[in-house]
Amino acid sequence: MKKILYILFCLLPVLNGNAQTLYKNQVRIEKESITRSDDNRLTINLDIVLQTNLKIASNNVATLTPFLEADGQTKALPSIIVYGRKRNIVNQRNHKNFENTYTVIRRKQTEEQKISYLIQIPFEAWMRTANMKLNIDICGCCDILEENSGELITRLNISPLKLQPSIAYITPQTEGVKHRAVEGSAYLDFPVNKYIIYPEYRRNTIELAKIRATIDTVRNDKNTTLTGIKIHGYASPEGGYANNTRLAEERTKALVDYVSSYYNFDKKLITSESTPEDWAGFRKFVATSSLDKKDEILRLMNDESLDIDKKEHAIAKLAGPQGYQYILDTCYPALRHSDYTVNYTVRGFNLEESKEIINKRPQLLSLQEIYLVAQSYEPGSEEFNHSFLVAATMFPDDPIANLNAGAMEIQKSGDMAVAKKHLAKADPKAAETLNNLGVIAMLEGDLETAEIYFKAAKEAGLYAQADANLKELKKKQNYPTK
Repeated sequence: MKKILYILFCLLPVLNGNAQTLYKNQVRIEKESITRSDDNRLTINLDIVLQTNLKIASNNVATLTPFLEADGQTKALPSIIVYGRKRNIVNQRNHKNFENTYTVIRRKQTEEQKISYLIQIPFEAWMRTANMKLNIDICGCCDILEENSGELITRLNISPLKLQPSIAYITPQTEGVKHRAVEGSAYLDFPVNKYIIYPEYRRNTIELAKIRATIDTVRNDKNTTLTGIKIHGYASPEGGYANNTRLAEERTKALVDYVSSYYNFDKKLITSESTPEDWAGFRKFVATSSLDKKDEILRLMNDESLDIDKKEHAIAKLAGPQGYQYILDTCYPALRHSDYTVNYTVRGFNLEESKEIINKRPQLLSLQEIYLVAQSYEPGSEEFNHSFLVAATMFPDDPIANLNAGAMEIQKSGDMAVAKKHLAKADPKAAETLNNLGVIAMLEGDLETAEIYFKAAKEAGLYAQADANLKELKKKQNYPTK
């Protein structure tokens, strides 16, 4: 008679507190545990208990054969032979041996008998979805006396190999003095050929308020110290270059005087410069416009041999009356601007202060302060991940900020394309960069490239993580595919 036992099969030990019974509740399975080792061997460990109600006639023998089955493939495991009393005596006289046998015992009819079943076999890929079953055959002298299709206990779905890569981060160095700056542009209106600022003239009220708001943000923050203001004035290209030079200089000076007098600043705090005509802005406008003949206009702009006033006149002629009027109305007003930069320093913060500031004014934090905030949280937590994203946002071109942001993206099993973009801004020779690129390659299945990266990272001095990843890589390389 055949009976079938399914046992839980997974990559981690499975211990079942509820015993399984089969063969008319005469056989009990306890303490099932099946594990796969890193060297791809299955360890099967369970107790098979013959209960007191299991009766085997004196001349009969029971064969208990565990096996694995999935996708049309079967792997028979060593059998347990259980003899009745007379059959056991005959076997001893004949010295009969059985192939693929785990143990041979005589049935003690009134007792529970426990067989501790422990074996190891090579793991094969098809076994991931296998069921483990137990056949129980009862035979007489020559014939199978009982045969049964068995009872389904459990169906299994085993997770594939799960890699545990070691991700590398870099601790940023302390920023001695935290220099910061905030920038803006004001578009002040002046009467034609004038350079006196009239605060109520046209949109000047709004534009001057913008400048003051930027300065006040720094001045009124107890954590910051104002260190300087830079003003850069521009004029538009229409009119003569000499006159535009004068206007740019005087209008810039007028703004410096306004800021100095409004705040009673020492003029030494403010530096300034001027550009007579903002041709860079003019060129950008034309390049993105739908002007007729814009390619010809751009070529004129780039002709360094032309006198600048003649160049402006030539452009006006090439654009035509309608096109040039469009330039005058749409482009030139935006070229008359005053760019300002407010420079300041920021005091250092302790961890608790940093954890509060990171969500309010993260620009005040150093890269190291943000890193320490991240390290105060559980790796992979929302706060941990957020901290590294803030760092990359505040320091978009910093190699360490990008290295750590890429590492975080890998660790959370995020978008590998995003991780690669961050790592592209990291130091390509840094051991941490090499290691993390290797992790991405390993996760994407490019094992050859991954090995190259890990070995390079190890040579660059990252021994612990690189060695750990080489071991994980070996697991992947040795994991059976069939």
